[in-house]
Amino acid sequence: MAGNFAECLLDELPGVQNNNAAGAAYQVCSAKYPERYAGVAQGSGRGFFGFDSGAECALKKARDTRSQVAAGMMRVACNRLYDRPKDLFDEFGLSVPEKR
Repeated sequence: MAGNFAECLLDELPGVQNNNAAGAAYQVCSAKYPERYAGVAQGSGRGFFGFDSGAECALKKARDTRSQVAAGMMRVACNRLYDRPKDLFDEFGLSVPEKR
């Protein structure tokens, strides 16, 4: 059972054949988790049994999904759950000024 919006989408969307069904899955998950992605911490799916990246998750989950809309929603959900959180200070070589 899904514990958040992204997990709900990944439970409902694999194998979806058309965009209307993809939209219905989005509505169902939105009703269950109205905070949508705001309730899903970046990288919260990472762990011993999780995927190593959003791309790995999307490849596994969306490969047999005909609906492009569903596949796109799964990619976003996978990225939210399995991509590492980005620290913009580290990414751009910035430092926090020291307080005086």
